[in-house]
Amino acid sequence: MVSESISGRREELRPRPQANSLGTIIGAAAGLVLRSARDDDAAAIIELIAAVWSEYPGKTLVAANDMPELLRPASAYAECGGRFWVVEANGHVIGTIALASSAEPGVVELQKLYVARAMRKNGLGSFLCHLVECEARERGAHAIELWSDVKLRDAHHRYERLGYRRGEALKTYDDTSSTVRYYYRKSLVAELPDHPDQPTGVAKRPPDAIDRWQQLFHLGAAGGTFLGAAKP
Repeated sequence: MVSESISGRREELRPRPQANSLGTIIGAAAGLVLRSARDDDAAAIIELIAAVWSEYPGKTLVAANDMPELLRPASAYAECGGRFWVVEANGHVIGTIALASSAEPGVVELQKLYVARAMRKNGLGSFLCHLVECEARERGAHAIELWSDVKLRDAHHRYERLGYRRGEALKTYDDTSSTVRYYYRKSLVAELPDHPDQPTGVAKRPPDAIDRWQQLFHLGAAGGTFLGAAKP
């Protein structure tokens, strides 16, 4: 039995120095703000994740036992060389995602993807996954892995649309809900233009939805744009 935790720092995938500035605003528009997490976001993040878990029978979040890193999200991820992002709508946290090191060199782990019910089905979850992918590429990672609760079928469909492939491994967590998770992995191959002769097995990025969120936050498609503060 294991409990969810963030992995230790791996020097070969360290972020650039400015990447972990706590609370840095990356993009903002129409009452929405994309920024790095702060430790004082803890209560709002826990509330969001608890609300998502409550949609599934038998899922209960006790942060101190199940995800202690949520009690100080910014510091916990900064200390291990990871990152934690939040999306706010009029001051309320409505989306989260994080990146942590993996035990495998050259690989990062996608964690903490949660989106409020009212903000789903509009591409925000896919955009947040793309945010992690851009950061992973900036760090020189060749793959992203994640563990997803077996009950979260909508999340599984999203990951598969984005090019993640489910493995055979299962992980059981020693948390309040006795969570069981599937293993997913995505290889970060070079992006290729759409073309009839494009090799099979190369996942295409879903069009439109991610682009709309990038445009909303005035972000470019390149990963480097995501790492700094929003430009005036």
